[in-house]
Amino acid sequence: MTAYLDNNIIVDIEKGTLLISDLNKLTERDITRFYYSMSHIFEANEITASTNGELNERLSKRFKIISQITKNHYLERLLPSNKVIKTKYEPFHIYQSINEVSFARNSMKQMVNNTSEEQKKQFREQLNIDPLRINNYSPKEVIDQIDANKIAMGGFTLLELIEKGIELHPNGKEMSLHNRFAGVFEILDLVGFWKDKYNEKSNYARLWDSSHAYFSTFCDYFISDDKRTRNKAKVVFELYDIKTKVISSKGEE
Repeated sequence: MTAYLDNNIIVDIEKGTLLISDLNKLTERDITRFYYSMSHIFEANEITASTNGELNERLSKRFKIISQITKNHYLERLLPSNKVIKTKYEPFHIYQSINEVSFARNSMKQMVNNTSEEQKKQFREQLNIDPLRINNYSPKEVIDQIDANKIAMGGFTLLELIEKGIELHPNGKEMSLHNRFAGVFEILDLVGFWKDKYNEKSNYARLWDSSHAYFSTFCDYFISDDKRTRNKAKVVFELYDIKTKVISSKGEE
């Protein structure tokens, strides 16, 4: 069995509040291999410190933990084909590769902050979906509820809306399921389904939540202690018929 760990699980193992051996007890058969992706390294890029020495120490600690957990097993997305392969790289190698393109992070942050919270609030009111009710729906019921309000969604079902967005994007032909996951996560949050608590980093963080969910599809399990991410992931897995099982570090679905 293989598993992909959300970043919050990596952080808890680093803190010592969770053991790798605890995760093996969650499944009927032992998890024999854990994988990491570029998303873990991008999130490590958000680590801050008061001095460069302290920052390098914190990064080194994070990379060491990732390496220990995964034994450097890495899910690499090849461009422009978007094919994902299973390979082995040390986390620091991926960190160096990512930071060769210095503008990448700022570009992504600008991209996900185009819609204000007030605009999102107005849209939710227009859609007339009760977040407290929809949060208790099954993944299929969530999709059905959104599709039932397709008039407010421009006449599109959830799946159609994602595909239309891809079609209209200048780089749409180069986009993959990775981009579609990000789109679904954004729409789910927009309609109020397990909505993230808003702050200046929440939109950017959701981009990595969706990315982690995407990379987990190449494993048997996606383990996350973020209930919002788990529930959004279940919906997108239902939408695209993905069999990866979503659980918490305590085995909760």
